[in-house]
Amino acid sequence: MIYSKVPSFKFRVPNFEYGASSIKYRVSSIEHRVSRRGLQLLLLLLFLPHGLAAQAKYAGELFEFPGDARSMAMGGTGVAALHAAATGFFNPALVGLPTRSSLVLAHREQFGGVVNADLAAATLGSNGPLALQLGVVRRGVDRIPDTRGALDDHDGDGQLDDDERLIPERVRYFNQREWGLLLSLAPREQVGWRWGLSAKLLGHWLADELGLGLGFDLGLWRDLGRGLSAGALLQDITTTQVRWSTGHWETIAPRLTTGLRFDFRLPVVGRSVALEAELTSRLDGERLERSFQLGPLSLLSRVGAELALNDNLSLRAGGSRLYPFSLGLGLDFSPFRVDYAYLGDTAAQVFEPTHQITLVLYLEHLRAFLGVE
Repeated sequence: MIYSKVPSFKFRVPNFEYGASSIKYRVSSIEHRVSRRGLQLLLLLLFLPHGLAAQAKYAGELFEFPGDARSMAMGGTGVAALHAAATGFFNPALVGLPTRSSLVLAHREQFGGVVNADLAAATLGSNGPLALQLGVVRRGVDRIPDTRGALDDHDGDGQLDDDERLIPERVRYFNQREWGLLLSLAPREQVGWRWGLSAKLLGHWLADELGLGLGFDLGLWRDLGRGLSAGALLQDITTTQVRWSTGHWETIAPRLTTGLRFDFRLPVVGRSVALEAELTSRLDGERLERSFQLGPLSLLSRVGAELALNDNLSLRAGGSRLYPFSLGLGLDFSPFRVDYAYLGDTAAQVFEPTHQITLVLYLEHLRAFLGVE
């Protein structure tokens, strides 16, 4: 059963929670070269929000797990890999790498269709010193029942007793919506460690209430040679606060994700293989998907693998603490690509599997088909 709690505006299904979120509008300039001391400072920022009040544990998940089917099939990894026009959601530093212009459309159904999520992202322009990507993501739950005022309360204690009932005609319904807009940029010409920055606008609609916030993500990536690459994503680098129309503020604490990717070819058969592993550290208390917990500090691990059977077909698999196993495949037809992901039941075994499909359209082929120069 989904229920509401007033006035904190938290809405839950079993073991799943939507909460309000948060932000302070400040960001520092980023140099083209990141020094060792600068990296130490960025790591320090991760731990600063420990003393902030009213941290929102789940409010940032809209951008935390936006997902394309390729990433979801590989356990949710992706900080060190390209994701066509959706790359900015995973690591804006990779936006500056040479790649084909594309349009990405994704749809996901979770928890037996209770939660639906969509993503759309596009490459902006193909010239200039900066590479740009724009993305939109939404997630929502429809027809959440509000049973306040619907109880036939004989004894006036406000509780549903055995001889009492809910009057269906008095039950009201409302919707919960989350929308996010992401603009990612990165210099095209970079040597060594690459960097990129994303600005994101977050909107929560909960019944008649509205919450808005602005946040920033910083990404780093480097090719280490011999098929090995490393990526890092520091989300909500200045902490993100969302101000609600009720006057309430909540804070989204920074999260640091680091990952490695290893690309190689299998001997004899000569097939390409990619292995990815990631670790996310956060300071917002105990979480279901944690791999390690120490006070407010939790570590989340994810792994994934991809095998290219040929130029058109790829098989994927992965796992995380929350979703013990995930599977998927990719079909590449050159003008477009279709990816599918299947995520088994959660570790708590309380929800049905998750399905996701992603369509990637390569814009040069689309322009040729439409006859546009």
